[in-house]
Amino acid sequence: MEAEINQVADILLQKDSFLILTHKDPDLDGIGSMIALGTALRNKGKRVVLFTEEKLQPPLGNIKGAELISHHISENKFSATLVLDCSDLNRLGKAKELALLNRPLISIDHHETNDHFADINLVVPDSSSTGELVYKVIKKAGLCINKVVAEALFAAIQADTGCFKYENTTSTAFSIASELLKYGVSPWDVYRNTNEQYTLPVLKLLELSLGTIELHHNGKLGIMSITLNMIKTAGAYPGDSERFISYPRFIAGVEVAALIREIAEKEYKFSLRSNGKVNVAQLASIFGGGGHAKAAGFECKGELSELKEKFIKEVSNFLE
Repeated sequence: MEAEINQVADILLQKDSFLILTHKDPDLDGIGSMIALGTALRNKGKRVVLFTEEKLQPPLGNIKGAELISHHISENKFSATLVLDCSDLNRLGKAKELALLNRPLISIDHHETNDHFADINLVVPDSSSTGELVYKVIKKAGLCINKVVAEALFAAIQADTGCFKYENTTSTAFSIASELLKYGVSPWDVYRNTNEQYTLPVLKLLELSLGTIELHHNGKLGIMSITLNMIKTAGAYPGDSERFISYPRFIAGVEVAALIREIAEKEYKFSLRSNGKVNVAQLASIFGGGGHAKAAGFECKGELSELKEKFIKEVSNFLE
């Protein structure tokens, strides 16, 4: 890991322009890491473009620095591309080709299913978050950490450790979080801004979604489904359901929870969570996806009934 951190730090200091990306349907670890690294590089006088395909919606869009993220790229030449919190190139969506054109391509990630697609791969599955790795790179490069950088890093680590309660919460994560507090970060403010501000349409969508929960395999698999029509009826955004996966996971006896969200006609995103006994990253990989042992996902196309039947059958092999 140290060799890769040194490589990345050297490139950050030697190059003058960077394209920074994360995966489609980004989460707070990816966005926080982007904002932190992008801000630190800009403060060093570097030219930086942060890009996501879609505009960030609340509460994700409430993080300080979100206004720095572009959703259209007018320029196409950079000294290097940094891909954060993304396990494979296909998850970049529209930005994939641009990333391949602007090398060196650098991956900073902690997904165990990362396929090492980049020229330099700083991939550490034992890391609590990508934010933790970005912090180490920033420190190694001697880049300035201000309050915006510190809050973004704290948000990334806080989110991916489940507010420091998941098993990936390590002494290193606590140590880095403690250092970030010295820059004036308020854990409560960060949490409140990025987690606890639901809109009424989100709650309406949740109401509709809760009614779809079904249990399989003697209550060990819980599934929630969300259609485009439900999102439209509630007046919500597709990304508003990101944290709904917790509800089937909370059900007593459930080992695997799945949130199936329709993203286009006959196209679906399966978000998976494990309560400990099942490695959902391995489960997701069967369907071309990936992630972590306790949080993973994949996308697929076809008739929902057939896709769900195949998924339910596959889960049984992991519950035996």
